This record gives sequence, structure tokens and C-alpha cells, in this order.
Amino acid sequence: MSAKAFYDKAIPTKNLVTTITGIITLVLTILMSAGILTPEQQTELQANAFSIVDAVVLIWGAVSSIILMFKAKDA
Repeated sequence: MSAKAFYDKAIPTKNLVTTITGIITLVLTILMSAGILTPEQQTELQANAFSIVDAVVLIWGAVSSIILMFKAKDA
């Protein structure tokens, strides 16, 4: 999988990050609607989950950069 297929800023609705954040939001909303979570807990969990997703995207970019440094061919 290439980094572009994982996260493409040009196509914000067709990437894995948008899908993951949408699933997190859906799960937290269902838990709040069922009375398992309070709105305050949902807000805190959602903020933490989005921070984790952002960190994973940054790590993925760093790993991709390191791999490309050693794998790339000179033109």
C-alpha cells in the first residue's frame, strides 16, 4: 500500500483516515445513545481517539519517508 492510498489530502472523502474517524464517531454516538457513555465522556474519548489517529498518520508518514530514503532510485 502506498502512502498516497493511505492518506490523500486531495481526496478527503476517499481515504482510510476519514473512514477510521467516521467509524469512531459512529461507535461513540451509539454508545452515548444507549446510555453507556455520558456526553462529557464521549467528547473526551473522541478527542483522544482523533489524537491517536493523527499520531498514527504521522508515524506512517515517517516510516514511509525512511523506507523511501533507502529504496528510492536516482533519476
